[in-house]
Amino acid sequence: MDDVQQRFSRDVAAVKWNDLYSRDTPVLEEVSFRQRRDYTVAQVVSHCAPGAKVLDLGCGTGPVLVELARRGFECTGMDYSPDMLDFARQRMREAGFDDSRIQQGDCRKIPFADSSFDAVVCLGVISYVENYEVVLEQMRRVLKPGGLLVVSFRNKFNPVMSDPVALGKRVIKRLIGRRDPEAYAIGQFLDHRVFLEKVRPLGFELLEFRGIGFGPFRVAGRSLLAEPAAVKFSNGFDTTVRAVRGNFIARWLADVSIWVYRMPGKAR
Repeated sequence: MDDVQQRFSRDVAAVKWNDLYSRDTPVLEEVSFRQRRDYTVAQVVSHCAPGAKVLDLGCGTGPVLVELARRGFECTGMDYSPDMLDFARQRMREAGFDDSRIQQGDCRKIPFADSSFDAVVCLGVISYVENYEVVLEQMRRVLKPGGLLVVSFRNKFNPVMSDPVALGKRVIKRLIGRRDPEAYAIGQFLDHRVFLEKVRPLGFELLEFRGIGFGPFRVAGRSLLAEPAAVKFSNGFDTTVRAVRGNFIARWLADVSIWVYRMPGKAR
């Protein structure tokens, strides 16, 4: 996990992630992450009562934390990167909120008692843990019966499906029986089919799936659209997919996959 701390250090990426949520930019990837934040907040608001206890596991620089705090939720933030947490505390203080419930921790050993939270938000985190079923089990443990779970990761098929040359190469490899072994790498994009196999034994009820960010579309790695046009196209494609209830399409094409679950049992 030392590699994770390095990846999200102030010298490497912490400033980038803080700035991403501090300004509006016409870059598709950055727009997608802000849409991920907004969708997640909306799900918590929709499914949880005001004052509910929410754990943001892998809270990063605190963009979700501060938005949930503004809506009256009792928020706890946890992340593995000290530098990201510095930005999260600053963001909370600048918004006028207490930052005392923000702490460093390992998502594989969540340091809270069983049934502590009404909701757990976990955006992008499982991509940084090789055997992430351990993280799923830990989130289940700290959720109250009937609690809400929001999990996201980036879709491994998006870069392939968004580039016909990359897709063609993949198909040819399959046809000739060549399959390159996939070694684990921190931050890797995930296969939704593998994720569903890992989450199924935990008994969560799937409430909703949302795919965010279509493209950027390329040919042999070269973008077909400038960033503002790519954002406009992605938003239009998203509207169409949702209008026709095309979740199957979104599972394969969207950049960011968001899964919303209900914990087994009745809320207390």
